[in-house]
Amino acid sequence: MGRRQVTDALERLAFAAELLEDERARTWARAAWAIRNLEGDVEEMRESGALAKTRGVGKGVLGVIDEVLEGKKPGALMEMEAKLPEGLFAVRRVKGLGPKKVKQLWSELTITSLGELEYACRENRLVDLKGFGRKTQQKVLEQIERIRETEGLLRRDQAEAVLGPVLDALEEVYPQVEPAGEVRRGLELVRELVVLVEGEALVEGEALVEGEALVEGEALAEAQAIVDAARPPELKVQVALADAETFGARLVWLSSADAHRAALSLRAEARGMRFDAGGLWMASPDELAPLGTPEEDDVYRALGLVPTAPERREEGVPLVEAGRAVTPLVTIDDLRGALHNHTVASDGSHSLEEMRDAAAARGLEYLHISEHSHSAFYARGLDAERLAEQLRAIEALNAGAPECVLLSGVESDILAEGELDYDEDVLARLDVVIASVHRRHGQDAAQMTARMVAAAKNRMTDVVGHPTGRLLLGRAPSAFDVDAFFDACAESGCAVELNANPHRLDLNETHLAMAKERGLLVSIAADAHATRELDNLAHGVSIARRAGLTAEDVLNARSLPELRRWVSARRSAK
Repeated sequence: MGRRQVTDALERLAFAAELLEDERARTWARAAWAIRNLEGDVEEMRESGALAKTRGVGKGVLGVIDEVLEGKKPGALMEMEAKLPEGLFAVRRVKGLGPKKVKQLWSELTITSLGELEYACRENRLVDLKGFGRKTQQKVLEQIERIRETEGLLRRDQAEAVLGPVLDALEEVYPQVEPAGEVRRGLELVRELVVLVEGEALVEGEALVEGEALVEGEALAEAQAIVDAARPPELKVQVALADAETFGARLVWLSSADAHRAALSLRAEARGMRFDAGGLWMASPDELAPLGTPEEDDVYRALGLVPTAPERREEGVPLVEAGRAVTPLVTIDDLRGALHNHTVASDGSHSLEEMRDAAAARGLEYLHISEHSHSAFYARGLDAERLAEQLRAIEALNAGAPECVLLSGVESDILAEGELDYDEDVLARLDVVIASVHRRHGQDAAQMTARMVAAAKNRMTDVVGHPTGRLLLGRAPSAFDVDAFFDACAESGCAVELNANPHRLDLNETHLAMAKERGLLVSIAADAHATRELDNLAHGVSIARRAGLTAEDVLNARSLPELRRWVSARRSAK
């Protein structure tokens, strides 16, 4: 149990308390915010006493946290839930429906579930409801449809939060443990959580291979029991078992799309072998003899192939014959710096020094600071004077050859007509300028295309940030002509961003592949608002690998001198 489970419980308490007009609603809400933005492990901070000193975490909140960390449902939550229809907690998932509106729907229309809400919308019962109307009703319907479509899906960060304790528990018992399935393949959203462990040899009568299904035996049941004890009760994690000699083949099978499995199976058949859920076998008329494949790469070498990375085991990605030269995919170690990061000056949680030190601890050579611009008042955006103050602070911190150099910048809002948020003479003083859309995502396709093209063609736009504006499981991408936008980027020489925040992962792998085809550089950006969020880079690298990107395709895989030369050359070329 950790941060996610604690935050979920506190948010659920805050919601229930507000519906019941319980005075503790704000207490729970403040505590949820505090825990979500904590640096460090919640359990460790509770044991050390640091959690009790955290602002917003009082005695009552600590009691709830203790219950969650012990694997219990908080008593206060059970008490409140008993007074409310369970379906109201599903209704709150509709974007735009806060506790007050959910309570209004409950009290005025007796709506207690998503199904009832959908029916009420289709009967136009929200049209005349105070604070709603026809447009809101349509948006609610669209949100319900989106919830149905994404039911059971987890973002990468959510999946990792679930798997972390599971992997830790298994590693205490088994010599080899690996995440498998969709997580290993690097999908942006996952539905199934799978872990492969090295256990006893699978012998007849204990676990028989039957196609893709394993008949569970005692050894497998024991592993599953460990997993079930470590996972949250509402989420399932499947465990699979392999012996040391078949571990690699089993991992490939579990971590490949159906099309990739089929291609490998055909390749094996052509070579007198068999590849299936149980491993790689040498086939003969009388029996199947298992081939030793302790590592994933052993499967490909046995089949005369260049190993395919898990992120590329997808339909449409061809197998590569052994001996052919293949440029390695980008790795986290290729990244020399991180662009697009925030501090307390705008909506971040840490200072310039703290962010720089965290970047240095991760081996980064440079860290780019890009606070929100002055139009982003909701995020404490910087006006020209405050931006100049930060520039002076960065220059002072860079004196004396620090381990990690701070780069000045800004995340300038792209305004309604595509213009940026500062005069050119202000932007010209900055090392790297990010241009991003933060408002008016709902413009029609023609307007949004013109807006994005204009921003891309601005000589001061070095990188276009989170171009489609999507939020995974939250907001659909903006409608615009991506081809026209990429053409404008190619013309101006600006880079495009792969925003590695797991809520965004924008651009997606399809758009990244299109950008690569056009020769556009991609910035894998942490968009860190706290030191721990620099680890977002790993999410971005996974998506970049799925798109086939190499270090040559990535802007921040360049050294600091190379990055400076690139910015200077593209700005002076206009």
